[in-house]
Amino acid sequence: MSFDKATHLLGRGFTYPDYEPQYQRYYGYFIKHLALTLRLNLSERSIQGDARYIINVIDNEGYLKFDAAEMNITSVTVNDSPTRFDYDGRYLRVYLSGNGEVSVSINYSAKPRNGVHFILPDEYYRDRKPMVWTQGESEDNHYWIPLTDYPSMKFTSELTIIVPKPLIAVSNGYLVESKDLGNETLWHWRLDKPHSSYLVAFAAAEFDVIKDDCGGISVEHYVPKGRGESAKFSFHRICDMIKFFSEYTGVKYPWPNYKHAVVSEFGGGMENTTVTILTDTTLHTRREECPYDEWPCRGREDFSSDGLVAHELAHQWFGDLVTTRDWGNIWLNEAFATYFDALYTLHSRGFDEFVYRLYGNLKSYLDEYRRYSRPIVTNLYSIPEEMFDRHTYEKGSLVLHTLKNIIGEENFRKGINLFLTRYAYSNAETEDFRKVMEEATAKPLDWFFNQFVYSAGHPSIKYSWSYDSGYLRISISQTQGDDSYPVYRIPVELEIGHQDGSMELIKLNLESRDTTVYLPIKERPTYVCLDPEFKVAIKSVNSEKSIEEARAELRSSSVACRLEAIESLAKDSSSRSIDALTEALLNDKFWGIRAEAARALGKLGVTDAVKPLINALHVERHPRVRRAIVEALGNFKGNRDVAKVLASVLVNSEESYYVRSNAAEALGKLGIRDYFSELVKALDYPSHNNVITQGALRGLAELGGDEAIEVLLKYTQLGYPTLVRATAAQLLGKFVDNRRVYDRLMELLRDQYMRVASAALSAVEYSMDPRFLGILDSIASGAAPGFIAAELSGRFRRYARDIAVKIREQLSKGAEYARLREEVERVREEQRRLMDRVSRLEAKGLGSPAY
Repeated sequence: MSFDKATHLLGRGFTYPDYEPQYQRYYGYFIKHLALTLRLNLSERSIQGDARYIINVIDNEGYLKFDAAEMNITSVTVNDSPTRFDYDGRYLRVYLSGNGEVSVSINYSAKPRNGVHFILPDEYYRDRKPMVWTQGESEDNHYWIPLTDYPSMKFTSELTIIVPKPLIAVSNGYLVESKDLGNETLWHWRLDKPHSSYLVAFAAAEFDVIKDDCGGISVEHYVPKGRGESAKFSFHRICDMIKFFSEYTGVKYPWPNYKHAVVSEFGGGMENTTVTILTDTTLHTRREECPYDEWPCRGREDFSSDGLVAHELAHQWFGDLVTTRDWGNIWLNEAFATYFDALYTLHSRGFDEFVYRLYGNLKSYLDEYRRYSRPIVTNLYSIPEEMFDRHTYEKGSLVLHTLKNIIGEENFRKGINLFLTRYAYSNAETEDFRKVMEEATAKPLDWFFNQFVYSAGHPSIKYSWSYDSGYLRISISQTQGDDSYPVYRIPVELEIGHQDGSMELIKLNLESRDTTVYLPIKERPTYVCLDPEFKVAIKSVNSEKSIEEARAELRSSSVACRLEAIESLAKDSSSRSIDALTEALLNDKFWGIRAEAARALGKLGVTDAVKPLINALHVERHPRVRRAIVEALGNFKGNRDVAKVLASVLVNSEESYYVRSNAAEALGKLGIRDYFSELVKALDYPSHNNVITQGALRGLAELGGDEAIEVLLKYTQLGYPTLVRATAAQLLGKFVDNRRVYDRLMELLRDQYMRVASAALSAVEYSMDPRFLGILDSIASGAAPGFIAAELSGRFRRYARDIAVKIREQLSKGAEYARLREEVERVREEQRRLMDRVSRLEAKGLGSPAY
């Protein structure tokens, strides 16, 4: 490997040959202020708008160009005089002469297919309350406002939204007035600080409004009418979050107020300036958060909104106050919000939870890295949505954590403060961030950014040690491939465990592919652990440990070391390994370690691991550990003792909803058809976000068979909750040999609900069936009329393209591969039939057949 190849600058598997570099757009003018009046017509799913702009023209080309999709432009004036304009359904050109400040008014109407979403009652969802909400990021606001739809355009704004009664409309900034118009209500909101065009937003619904005061900052929660009590549990830490982010950054909350607007059929959260829109699936009560304890149950939560709420709040600094200049630098928004969300975990839950959170981020990134690698910052992409991936979020957060530990927290916080104050209410790129960090540390950091931000991949470290004649020999190798930086320069620490239980910390600088050090030491250590405090978080580590070393490492005070030990023990199914994992499962002080120990025992899949898991289930009270235990029990196919335990959990109404959901899926994985009816019954058990229903569907899919297929097909129908429909759609991928399943997936790819269409696409990927190639190609090219998700979502089109490539790669392996796959499927089917036969014989009391 050498720097000459420079493959690390591109990565692997992310770009396609037709990709071209994306550069910052230039419009020749700057918007200073937008005053938009908008009237909603729910029955028509339409809007009427009058957008009035104050614009500073600096480079007149004879016209101003606005992004404006699928609108009817009624009239345009410049300085209150009618002017000539052209509109092609995508761009509006307003003709004018000269530079300087002008007032532009655009009167229009539209039936937006994107940007604005009407969630209304219909023949399938008659009890649904009307809701209308917007989602602008990345570039969807131009479906309902003619504007420059790009993050570098910042302006002040005011929205006057006229809605039918009894809807309440909430938007950016502070409420100027609300006015009764008879059958309608006018809501006038204004924001006097500039923000990017994709952050302009509103939501309208029948809301309960719950008000807080956070040290002089007004906070309001707009939740669906009748669910106001849920705000107490879902948002109860918001004041502490605002205080923490203000103190950590040294920048007070920078806006006049903060609001949550909670709506249905929304995916996750969106940090619109001062008005974060959230999915209603995050709302919960004490029962979901603390199923086994009184509320609050700090450190023992089952379901919590804290992560989502903290992430979106952090964006008010990172993304809204300072905004990425272009989509290639989007990590400045998303990685920072992800990391500051984790920092809030450190503040509120402690160091162990913090490290476990980062460990989860690393696993998530590595999962994506197996499919492709790319630099965090790149301009080689096709559509903005491609940049919103695990490289941007999770890898970016790990890079920030690594940077903080290299330069020190004091310097990091100083740099963060400089970044936020210097670029407040404007835009920045990664080089701006690098320069303020260099200013804060008085040291060059180009080497760090070249390694971790502008290059693909990550350090892959393999280490080993030996002891001889009073010296400890430690060998560390960097084994990353061509898609990563050739040789990383990183500091690392090693924890040395001694026979008397004490520990020693050694610091090294890695600057070459291979590093060997000799350390004088009186006796053979019990273990060696790399990076015990998880300071260099963005890395993969491989260490071949003996069982005895891993057992000793489980006694480390470091969560990272104990996680490393569990990963090692999970590769060995000996009794010594099972004993060690059992000890961790029953006695480790941190719930995350207990959960990982349970999963490790499940992965081993040997009979001796069953009893420890069942015993732990009897005594464990942390709901997330109980989730892991029942999940692990699903690995012991055909075990009737396990099935009885899982069935008892499933029917127990006092259990956590999420534990019962995992139990349903695990019960299906056992492959014992006697429990088919139990899973069918569980479809009707009430639960938060219908998670038990979803778990039962997964369990039935694991059991398979014509009856299971019928259930799955039924639950994909309109009328069932969207999350349930999406789960059923995704599971159909197991059964595409059934013609009805194939036909239904083709229908679901057209589904009006993005979650469901995306789930159907995931099912297609699971099936790897070449019969879908034609429609995948059509979706990827944007030539699939009637496929709503394909028409409106670039991410959906990219996903379809990736699947088509995977299927063709599989086909290129030839007939021999197909023959082998057919043989594997035949053997699997024989095994399933045999298990069915065994189950029937046992059910009749005939016992198991002899082998």
